This record gives sequence, C-alpha cells and structure tokens, in this order.
Amino acid sequence: MSTYIQKTEKTIYKSGTRGKILDKSGKVLAYDALSYAVTIEDKIDSSDTKNSQLNDIVSQTIDIIEKYGDKVTVDFPISLTKDGKWEYNITSEAGILRFKKNVTSNDCKVKDVDYTNATAPEMMNYLKNQFFEVTGDVDNDKLLKIISIRYNIYLHSGQKYITTTVAQDVSKETMVAIQENASTLKGVKAEEQNIRKYNDSLYYAPILGYTGTISETQLEEFNAQGKNYISSDVVGKAGLESAYEDYLQGTRGEQKVFIDSTGKVLSTVSEKDSTEGNNVYLTIDSKLQKATYKLLEKKIASILISEIVNHDVNEDAETDDDIHYIPVKKVYSQLVANNVVSLKKLSRKSATANEKKVNKEYKKAVSDVVKVIKSQLNSDKGKVYNDAGKEYQEYYDYIYDLLKNDGILLTSSIDTKDKTYNNYVDGKISINEFIKYSIKKNWINIEGLHVSDAYLSADETYNLLKDYIVEDMSSNTSFGKKVMYYRIYDGTIHSSEILMLLFDQNILQGDEQAYSQLQTYNSTYNYSFIIKQIKKLNITPAQIALDPCSGSIVITDPNNGQIRALVTYPSYDNNMLSGTVDPDYWQQLVEDQSDPLYNRATQGATAPGSTFKMTTTMAAMENDVVGQYETVVDKGKFEKVTPSPKCWIYPSAHGAENVMNAIADSCNYFFYEMGYRLGTVNGKYDSATGLKKIEPYATKLGLNMKSGVEITEREPHFSTESAIHSAIGQGSNAYTPVQLARYVSTIANGGKNYSLTLINKVVDKDGKTVYKKKAELTNTVKASSSTWDAIHTGMREVVTVGTVRKYFTDTKIKIAGKSGTAQENLHRNSHSLFVAYAPYNKPKLGVVAVIPFGNSSHDSAELAKNVIQYYYGELKDKDLNKDVQKQDIKNTTQD
Repeated sequence: MSTYIQKTEKTIYKSGTRGKILDKSGKVLAYDALSYAVTIEDKIDSSDTKNSQLNDIVSQTIDIIEKYGDKVTVDFPISLTKDGKWEYNITSEAGILRFKKNVTSNDCKVKDVDYTNATAPEMMNYLKNQFFEVTGDVDNDKLLKIISIRYNIYLHSGQKYITTTVAQDVSKETMVAIQENASTLKGVKAEEQNIRKYNDSLYYAPILGYTGTISETQLEEFNAQGKNYISSDVVGKAGLESAYEDYLQGTRGEQKVFIDSTGKVLSTVSEKDSTEGNNVYLTIDSKLQKATYKLLEKKIASILISEIVNHDVNEDAETDDDIHYIPVKKVYSQLVANNVVSLKKLSRKSATANEKKVNKEYKKAVSDVVKVIKSQLNSDKGKVYNDAGKEYQEYYDYIYDLLKNDGILLTSSIDTKDKTYNNYVDGKISINEFIKYSIKKNWINIEGLHVSDAYLSADETYNLLKDYIVEDMSSNTSFGKKVMYYRIYDGTIHSSEILMLLFDQNILQGDEQAYSQLQTYNSTYNYSFIIKQIKKLNITPAQIALDPCSGSIVITDPNNGQIRALVTYPSYDNNMLSGTVDPDYWQQLVEDQSDPLYNRATQGATAPGSTFKMTTTMAAMENDVVGQYETVVDKGKFEKVTPSPKCWIYPSAHGAENVMNAIADSCNYFFYEMGYRLGTVNGKYDSATGLKKIEPYATKLGLNMKSGVEITEREPHFSTESAIHSAIGQGSNAYTPVQLARYVSTIANGGKNYSLTLINKVVDKDGKTVYKKKAELTNTVKASSSTWDAIHTGMREVVTVGTVRKYFTDTKIKIAGKSGTAQENLHRNSHSLFVAYAPYNKPKLGVVAVIPFGNSSHDSAELAKNVIQYYYGELKDKDLNKDVQKQDIKNTTQD
C-alpha cells in the first residue's frame, strides 16, 4: 500500500552579506554581523477567523520578545507620539496615499467610505476595527506593534514564502522561548539573520546613514532599473549606505526545496549561494573625525556656559548688538521641554519621593491652568488675546495649533483677508470668538472626532471642541511642558527638584553628596551644579537645546578634493535605526529640539558673512575697480546709499585700508565700496550690475555650486539682493559648510576647483579594486598673480595681525583664514564662521567651522585652529578630555 504525500515547491531566500564601509586607513566603520531574528510567515488558511488567529500569534510573539527585554520591530507609516497621538511619519503625500490604497482600494474607498484624506487616527481606527479586526483590551503601544507586523505580513502576501521580521538581534532566551512555543506560534521562527552594525556610530552616522527593509517605492524603482530585489530585502536608506547601495549590496542566495503540508523539507531541488557585497573605503580619517566632533562639542559648551547667568533676563528687550544671555531658569525648563527628564516617568510605580512630589506639583499646576482656560472658554466673549499675559497668550496659541495640527481648523479654507480672522491674528479678539466664528464660516472639520450625530448646531459644535481642548490640555505632556516652564520660572516647582530628577531617572550617575546638596534648595548651588555638569559634558549642549547647541566642521585635502572629516553636531546612533527603526528612539530624535537628524554640514545653509570677502576681492581686482595697494578710507558709515550700512567696528573706523588690510580687518566699509564700484556704470549705481559681476567669481571659486559630496546636499544660493550688502556675504547669499569647504580649498590651492568626495575606492571581497574615485577638476580659476597674492596675504594677516590674531599666538603652524559672522535674527546671536587652510605656504588642509548662533567669529576661528593643531600634533588626545572652560564673551568679534 503506497502513501501519498502532498508536496509543494518552496524557495528559501538567504540574504547576501552587505559590504563593509571603512575609513581611509582600513578601520571598519560599518559591517554585517550574524544575529538571531524572530520572523513570521503567514501560514494561516483563509477563513472568517484568520484575522483572529493571526492577531493571537502576533500578540503572543510580542509578549515573548518583550518578556526577555528585546524590542519588537515597528516599520509602519504611522507612529504614536509621546503624547499618545497617532501621526504619519512619512512626509511624502504620495507615500501616504500609497499606504491608504494598500489597505483600502485604488480609489481609497471601502463600502462608500472615502479614506483619501483620512487622518492617522482615522486610518488606525479603520485598520484596527475593520481591516485587521484587532479585538480585546489592547493599549495603543501594543496595538501599533500588532498592526505594524500585520501590515508587513500583508505587504508580502503577494510573494510566497517571504517572511516578515518581527524582532532583530534578540537574546538567546527569546530564541529558545520561540522554539519552545513553536506548536502555538504557527509560522514564527527564530533564525540567523544579518544585522548592520556601526562602530563609534555617533561620529559617523550622518555620513554613513543606515539600512532598512526596502520600501514599496524603492522596490518598484530598483526593479524598473533591472535590479532583482524582493520585498524583504534590506537596503540603504540614507547617507552612503543609500548612495552606494549598488556596490554594498550582496547577492541573495536561493534554495528551492519540496516541503510537505507541515512545512518539513522533503528534498532540495537546487541551491545558489549568497555572495558578499563590495567594501567601500572612504577618504575620512576616523581619528581626526572623532577628535573634531569632540572639539566641536566642547567649543559649543564653552560658549553656552559663558552665556548662562543666575538671574532673570528680559529677552524681549535684547537686540542684535547685545550678548544674548540665558537665564539659568530657562536651562532648567529645557531639561523638561527637551525630554531630558521624563514627565511620564513621574507616575511610574518605582517613582522616587522627589518624582512623586514633582508629579503632584505638576498635576496641580496643569489642573489650575486648565480650570482658568475652561472658564475662559465657557464665558461668552472670553479673554481678548492682547489683554492676556504672555503665559496665557502662549496657551491660546497652543489651542490654535492644536486645532490646526489635528485637522480640525481647516487653514486652507480660511479667507486670510477676512476681518474677524485678522482681528484674531492681531490679538484683538479672544480664542473663543475666533472658534465660534470659524464654526459659522465652515472652517471647522469635526469628522475626526467620531461624532455620532452628523448634524450639530453651532453651540453643540463649540461645546464639543471645548471638551476636546480641555481633555487634550489635561493629558498632553506637550502642553504640560509649557505649564512647567512658567512654574519653574515662578518657583512653584523648584530648580532643585528638576535637577534631582536627573539622578532619579539615571541621566546622571548617582552622587549622594550632590543629591543631598540639591535637597537644600539652594539656588546658587543649583546654578553651579548645572554649569559643572555642562563643563564635564554630563549634560550636553544638544540636550539643553538653547543657542548655541549645534555646529559643523568640514576638513578637506585641498589638493584633490578628498574630505578628511565631515562633522555635524549633534548626531545620533544609527545602530538604533539599522535594519528596522526603534520607534521609541525615532520619536526621541524627531522631538529633540537640537534636531540631531539634520546634517548641518551638507544641509545647513547660512549667509557666509565675511568669509565671502575673498570672492568680492577677486571680482573687484579682476574687474579693475581696485588695485592691490590702493586704499579706501573707512569712515564707519557708508553714506553713498540710503539707508547707510555701517562697518562692524562702528562707531570706530579702520581708516585707510588696502585690500589686504581690508581682508585682515574684515573692513565692511571697504567691501561696501567694492560692491558699489562693481555696480556703478557711467556714474550711476545699479545693484543688479554689481551682482552680475560678483556671481561668476563665486561660481569659479566653487562656492556657487554643489560641493560634489555623495550624500544629500542643499543647493547653494547666490544673492539676488543689494550688491553692496552681498559684497560682505550678506544679502540673500546662502551656502552650506561643505560648499564653503570647496570654496576655501580652491582658494588654498591657487584656483583648482575640485569636486569634493567622501569616497576613496571600492574593493571586492578578494581585495580587487572595482572602482577608484579620481579627483574631479571642474575648472581652474584664471586670475592675476596680484589678485591671488592679495587674497592669500590678506587671509594670512587675519591670524597674524587681523581680527583673530590674539587667538593664534599659541601655535607654531602657519595658518591662513577668514572670520565671519552672519545675522539671521535680531533676537538671537549671529552665526559664527571661519574658513582656513594650513600650512600657509603648502596647504594640506582646508577647514570650515560653523557654529549657528555662536555669536562671535573668534569661537569658530579657535575651533578651526584646534582642529589643525590636533592634526599636526600640537593637541593630543588627552587634551580632548579636559573639562570645558568658560570664556570672556564680552570680548567678541562681530565681523
């Protein structure tokens, strides 16, 4: 008697190992490592109970993974904010629409319900209750994980035997538990899988980027190009991981087998091994990159602690001429506002006595404010905005933003010329009156509030919105942080209690003596305590997120365009985004006010300020409007035009200056005159003419073009405003640090405009070079020897006799440079810039240092000097570990 065995052919895929990324000397920065992953394959037959069965399997799997301290993969277009709100985490409207179509239909309709404009909460409601039918008492955190996994299983449903990763890099305990529960977890496995790892990730993340499961858009795009990708492949998502995907990606292996109805392999039909990707060598010097990051952070911290004062400051009264001091109470408030300490942790079961005390004060403070707001909303007219104090004006602004951001106030429907609307904008009416008027004008959409009665009166709609506002303010920590700001300022919640939270929540290592001192509620001690923590970088400028809290440095070899260091501060840990995104960490990054995901080196465009003056010098000398030794008398105020711009040293003046003196002293008056002369034809000044004469030299010198780096870079912008102001780097000039790096490299080498690059070569697994990046010379600047001599001499004199001379007396290295500041906001510090090259006679390094809102150009100058000193050995590694020192911020350079 023969036994019939039903068998099915199945293809088992094994991903290829991704190539390594290494620095110029071969130090490994990124690599693949083997780890255990939990995966799931849909093996549930179609039936009325399929959703229920799959949900149970997914839920049990999540419980096992989290029981042993591992994290579930969440790769989904909707996130849960820290305030418990659903929001889309993709910015592309096309991407959101594609997601909606995936789970509805091609026209986004399901049973006559149109989801085209559905909000994130509406889509979650639909997915939970209709599409995936998640039942039972499930909190939103777990609901997100269940729906994310179910969604990714669903995306793979068109491709047989493709697994969905549920968790990566799990512990041995999780692996064993999954295996032990295999009989109830149908389709769930613990198996070996490659995971991308990054060494010293903080220093390289903005360059390297990270990997992740291929998106639908990428899958379509890649395969349309003739590539062979499947929906479970891991690809580069950002940075060089994305830019060099074709080289780094290994070849997927395949094993075709016959299996029986239980999934047991009966026989192997064919097998193809996976292969490794190529290794990518960078031009980056990893030792210099790390040191530069540390030096940058220390310099920013030095400026910050020098501006923090232990008294109140009337910030509204400050002007651009002032040093913008920071009241220490604002620093304490920022520890809460920027999520350094967590308001949610105050109510945890293991809360300390101090946490419980702060929680009680916090809840009372919010309750008291909400009572006042509720009373105002209940009144007929409410409080006129301009009659409210600054605190309550901020709360009313919160209400407006709440309604707008939640899609309730339809800003696109508002007639911006409407009188009542403009009365509200001008603060002449209350928020009550504005909301009631918006209801009357049909500017309000309540569909997302899940109202059972579609036909509400104006009063009923207002009451519904009022309850919505009160409920949000009562529970939303974003609003709570605003209340905390004012309660810390007025002393209702003492700074000691906030600082003790740093120990309570393990932000700082335990220190019984310091904790006891904080319990004395001594404001003077508290001030010295927080300054000390910043000095030691136990609390960083990025965590405080006040000006300045960011910066960037780019270091090049000006002889070939290779980048030796590209640093942006702050940074992030790309290990947490590798393969799959840790949702908690992602939300932390997104909400961080210092914006660590923003690569300032390649995307942070600012006015170049006085660092632009070498461009103006070349334009002026090559157009014969000034000679090398011709002088212009600086009178302080340039009165050939009205309004009359002033030299930065005004009411003083530099007197008679030739072009080299003018570069060294950064004399604005001299360069105003150059802009004026370039724009003057037949005795008549025309700004457009001046700009047309300057722009070609900005382009020739490599400033007015992208730098050439292989990662995302912002477009440069040459000024379209006032040749006189543009001549000193103001106007609407806007360039990134990496574009300034190309510019200073071209100046340093005497006119060879090389494209910048991060890539040295690509090598296969056998060590054979498959691609060698060669220096790309875009153009050679043709200028007279006198022009080049004036520029180089002037830049050398900047550091020997000019604006930053006193800060370069401690180095034997011959450095040339140019300082600059750029004003963006009258109520904030100016940006601090410095471009440099060294050694002066035979340059090997080009350096650009930019500190947004750093105030004085001498800070970026010192920073550039320190980087050069480290490269040449005048600064050692031990110097990087010294405490941050305060500086004299009254002694500033505002050129």
